[in-house]
Parts: sequence; structure tokens; C-alpha cells
Amino acid sequence: MKVRTTLLAAALTGALAAFSLQALACSTVIVGKAASATGNILIGHNEDNGGRIFNPQYYVPPATHKAGEMITFEPAAAQIPQVGKTLGFYWSQTLSSKGSSFSDGFVNDAGVIIVSNACTGIYDTDQKLTDGGVGYGIRRLMAERAHSAREAVQIAIDLLGKYGYFSEGRTYTVADAKEAWQIAIHKGDTWVARRVKDSEVVYIPNNFMIGVVDATDKDNVIVSPGLIERSIKNGRYKPAKPGVYTDFNYRLAVQPPERRAAQYNFSRNQLAWNYILGQKITDPESFPYSATPSRKFTLDDVKAILRLHEEKFGAEDDGWLHYRGFGTCRVTSHESLVLEQNKNPKLISGYRTYSRPCESPYIPFFPLAKPDRSLSYMTPAEATAEQFHALDKRFDYRPSYGATAFVNNANAVDYLAGSAYEANREMIAKLEKRWEGERASMLSRARKGFVKKDSSATMRTLHRFNSAKLHEAQAAVREQLRRITPWRVQAMSRELDPASEGPVTFVLFSSKGFDARKIDKDHTWAGLSHESITNGRTLSESTGKAVGFEEKDVNGDGLPDMAITFRQKDVAKNMLPGVAYDTYLYTRAGGTRITGFDVLRVKGETRTSIEK
Repeated sequence: MKVRTTLLAAALTGALAAFSLQALACSTVIVGKAASATGNILIGHNEDNGGRIFNPQYYVPPATHKAGEMITFEPAAAQIPQVGKTLGFYWSQTLSSKGSSFSDGFVNDAGVIIVSNACTGIYDTDQKLTDGGVGYGIRRLMAERAHSAREAVQIAIDLLGKYGYFSEGRTYTVADAKEAWQIAIHKGDTWVARRVKDSEVVYIPNNFMIGVVDATDKDNVIVSPGLIERSIKNGRYKPAKPGVYTDFNYRLAVQPPERRAAQYNFSRNQLAWNYILGQKITDPESFPYSATPSRKFTLDDVKAILRLHEEKFGAEDDGWLHYRGFGTCRVTSHESLVLEQNKNPKLISGYRTYSRPCESPYIPFFPLAKPDRSLSYMTPAEATAEQFHALDKRFDYRPSYGATAFVNNANAVDYLAGSAYEANREMIAKLEKRWEGERASMLSRARKGFVKKDSSATMRTLHRFNSAKLHEAQAAVREQLRRITPWRVQAMSRELDPASEGPVTFVLFSSKGFDARKIDKDHTWAGLSHESITNGRTLSESTGKAVGFEEKDVNGDGLPDMAITFRQKDVAKNMLPGVAYDTYLYTRAGGTRITGFDVLRVKGETRTSIEK
């Protein structure tokens, strides 16, 4: 068996740098309840990570734990004592072959929502840690233990004080029905927590956005011990009045301005705040942390913010639509979540996509009513055990997995662009318009069920709603994909050798009205889907270019097909060994882009048991 250490077990420091390159496009929107058209707090979040990523969904039930039980998350991180009882929670897992410390989202039985944004590029990286520090434990233990957003912040503060944070930086958003908080954590035990005002809207990309805070406002702001004193000493903060810390600017104290000016942050900030305020801000230091808008914001507004693109968004030459995109919606946006809080946690509801949000419908669901079975790869216990030790088979292409239809469609749309993209948008708009009323109706029905104290039956009804809407969306998306990809593609072998110069042949079949022989031979590639690519890589960098063509009737239907040959190592580059990939053919004929895929397994030793 091939031995492969996990991301953090090998080396925390080096791995964090690599990990940050994959997770620098998350976006979070918070709408305070007074700024919300529904009167409830709204939370929106795009989760972005590059590479072969999957997003299983689980409901983890409440549990009782033995005295003295210790929790180990990342192999090199601190062991943490478990509490006697833990809450149940909805869990959106980011399943990565390297382990994922900083991407999972949660909604727990007490109604606490948890998401986060990476905020790297800090001034002071040489912070002390105890026993390796804490990373994943912050979010997971908030989900298991917090009965309110404020308690979630305190849980994080306690963990930071005992162990320290081993990542460079991150802002966690936690929200219950009464209030939303953000805790911006710098490596070590350095942080600021701030309550989001009811009248505010917040947008955050991947830099620290919390600016000026009143450190004397003990009800709404908490500052880590010693931070202000250190900031004064190192020259990053000078209070207007000595000894009065009402104007402490956290982001200036911990992170250089280059991070806010970087295009991958600046572009999103500009787009989001232009939507929120109607102002195109051009100075990166002028972006607000929060603002009080002149109108009420809806769930549709939050969706729209998470779907924003830059003005010049579009495919370049033979690339994809989201190639090097700098909007809130990017190639790495593998899931998007929009939630409305509720006094009854079981009635927290909203929408989520299973791929890039501009190319996928926001499907209504109730998180605590449990996801459809097709969205869960494993049992919750298995998923927890494999968070940092995932078996290779977990990354195989799976037609049966609930998200597959959406990923397939988004991959095709992102290459086909043009009319396919517009047709897909129309399909999405029709679905979402109908679902808006259906979610509201189900919410009303469920509320009445809980009033009658028929909780079990009501939760079963909500679960059936979750499944029914998912299946409805899958059917619509599959039909859409059938219309926009009428071509048939087949590989003539089942395996790729990433070390081989030898050939692998794909056949593009002719059909009535389509002559495969007329493809552009200079613009034909095969390899990864766009879903498996890290932001910024071109099509030619990520796939292999065709090296041979042969016209022949492969299927005996009397129509000459096109057999296209590639080098195996070119097609398999950037693929994981031992994994079965949806391997795409990309070409064009005249002004028409053409794509389709077959499934091939990459040769190599595989991990078939958990390595601890």
C-alpha cells in the first residue's frame, strides 16, 4: 500500500501555505434581523476549495461520551477533552484527499449556524502553540457544544487560550435566532469578536474585514488579552486618546493592506458592496466591514450577492467561463448556502447549491430535517473518522451521489458557455421562482405541526420535502444537460497510467445532423473536469492536447466517427492515483463547443484502510 501522510501530519507549516492557495475565494454575507425583509437573520456562504473535493451532507445525532474521552482531529494538532453530552447537528463536510480543517459548515440542534472565511497573509506568524494548537476543533466543537452564538464565541476563546490557533487566520461567522457574531482569529491566541448589529449587512471575502471596534463596549466586542498593548508597542495602533480604546482597528493591526488590495479579494469586495450600497468603491482601504442599507434585504438578495461576477466575466479562447474569475462565484465555489434563522431551530430553512451557484439551482431545504440519503457517502461516524484519513475510493466518480447531476451540468455549462449558459440560467430561474412559494408553504405547515406538538411527524414531513426538492432539481438538471450535450463520448480503455507516454483513445461519435470528423483538431483536449481544478489553471495546463486522429465507424451505424488519441500522462496530470475520474473531452466544430466524458481509473496504489 502506498503510504501518504495527511496534510497536517506531514508538516503543519508547509501544508498551511499549500492549503491557503486552495481556499482563498470563500464569501460570507450576514443580514441582521432589522435589515432583513423577513425579520430574521440571513446567512449566505460560498465555500471554495480547489482540487478533487466532495461535499457529503450528514445529520449527526446528539451523543453521550465517556469520562476522560479525548478528541483528536488533525494528526499533529492538540488532543482535546470531550464533554459528557454533545448536540446533534447538520454537517456539510468538505471531503479532501489531504484532509480539510477549515471548510465544513454546520447548523446545530440549538440553532447555531457556523461558516468561515480564510484570512491569511498576517504580520506575525511566529505565535506560540500548545501541543500543536487547534484548527478543525474550533468549528466542530462549536457545533457540538454551543447553545447560542455568544456561547460559540466563548468556546472558541477558551480553545484559543489553551492551545492557540495553528492556521494563519480566519473569520468564523456564528449566528443564532437572536444575534450573529464574527470572531476573527489570528494565529496563536490573537482575536477580536464582534456582534453584528441588527441593522447591518456584512460582506467578507478572504481578508480580515473587522476594522474599528470599541474595545470598551463589553456587550458587543471582545478583544484578546494583550492585543491592544502589543499593537501600540509595534506601532500598528495609536489611540486618539491615550488609554481609551474606542477606535482600535483590528484589520490594520494584524494584516498588511496588500491582502485587502489583492485582486482576488478586491474584486469581490467591490462587487458585493456595489450591490449592497450602490457604490463602486475603488480604494481597498475604504471597504466597510459592515453597513446599514437603505432597504430591506431578502434571501434572493443574498443569492444574488453570492452569484456576482466581474464585468469581463467569460471564457477566453478555449477556456472555461470561470477561468481566473474574480467574482464571488468562481470555479472553486463547490457549494453555496443561504439560510434564514428561526426561533425554532428545526424551522431554520433556506437554499443550497451543489456546484457553482451561477450554474446550479438553489434548492430549498431544512438542515435539521436530515439530508437525502444520496447526499451521504458514509455514516456520520465513518465520515468523522475519515475527515483527515479519507480512503481513495471516496473520490471516485459516483453517478449515484446526490450532487453528481449538478456537478456534471455545471462542468458542461462552464465549457460550452454562450447559449448553454443562458439556457441554464433560465432553467434555474423557473425552478427557484416556484420553490420560493413552496418553501414558504412548507414553513407555514411545519410551524403549525410544531404548535400541535407533533414534532416527529413534522420532521419526517420536512425530510420528505428535502428529498423531493433535491430529486426534482436533479431531474430538471439532467434534462437540461441532455439538451445541451447531445454528443456521445467514449474512452476505448478503462485506465490511465500517469507515467505512460502510451496512447489513450476517445471516440466522438457522429449522429444524424452531427459529423464528428469536422471538429477543430488544433483545439481538442482531454482530462480533468473544471470542478476538479484549482482556480487559475488554463485548459491546456490542466488537460492533454490531442496527438492523433482517425476517421472510422466505431459503432457500426454507418456514420464515420472520430477516434482521438492522447498521451496517457497528459490526460492524467493533476489526477489522484487509484481514483476513477469523470474524464472530459473538450473540442469544438466551427463556432460550437463540444464536450462529454467517460470514466477512467488512474493507475496507482490506493489507500484502502485508515492510516493513523
